[in-house]
Amino acid sequence: MCGACGRSLVSDPVLGAVRTMRQHLIVAQTINSVCRSWPGAPKVAATTGGWLISGPTGATEAVSTVEALWSSVWRGRPGAWAPDLHRAAELETGDLALRVLRRGYEMAQDSATETDP
Repeated sequence: MCGACGRSLVSDPVLGAVRTMRQHLIVAQTINSVCRSWPGAPKVAATTGGWLISGPTGATEAVSTVEALWSSVWRGRPGAWAPDLHRAAELETGDLALRVLRRGYEMAQDSATETDP
């Protein structure tokens, strides 16, 4: 728990030890841009503690890690992923947006493997 604000701290391997609102905004923008072309695409909004995901029905979910964010996106769109995720997964860079895309691609691949008979 943070002594200054009283919030629980959540470890996020994609963001690292220090999390900022700027990082949260970049993550939200990155995922929104990937999902934009999907019918009924989820909308991601950054908050100080993580993100809010709004589905096509208006239901919202609060998440606090990039992995939980992608899990929610994939849960609403099983089997869907954008080609941009594949290209990003192959790049070696420290850029936050690309790390977010790479993690989404890895999770999509894991999900596809789990659902194949």
